[in-house]
Amino acid sequence: MTTQNDYLDLESVIELQKIDCNCNDCKFMVRDFEKHKKSTELHYKWQFDYFNSNKNKLLDKVKEWRAKGDFEKADTLAEEVKKMRFQFDKSTVAINYGRCTRFDKDVSFIPSVCQIETQGCFKHRRE
Repeated sequence: MTTQNDYLDLESVIELQKIDCNCNDCKFMVRDFEKHKKSTELHYKWQFDYFNSNKNKLLDKVKEWRAKGDFEKADTLAEEVKKMRFQFDKSTVAINYGRCTRFDKDVSFIPSVCQIETQGCFKHRRE
């Protein structure tokens, strides 16, 4: 995935981060990898369950077509179902977690998103 940062030099990226005031780039933020891991696992489970639900619906359709005697449709759909493979989309796990050492509180944030509410407390990690 190409982001706007792919086209900027390091100085420009840092200036943009200072404008965004995102906790991801703040020197007071300490990441909470355990919370992020739990969130990732939960999103994985949701996606996996959704995938299996859709696959099972298609398998029910295969049974329906067989019961109606349309074996050609049933076999074609069964082949498609066999080809289905679960693929986890990590982009859905956008929220990151950490602890603000300046205010001693838990924080959550989406990297590269402007956070207006942190403009008063933000200090870039390279300052």
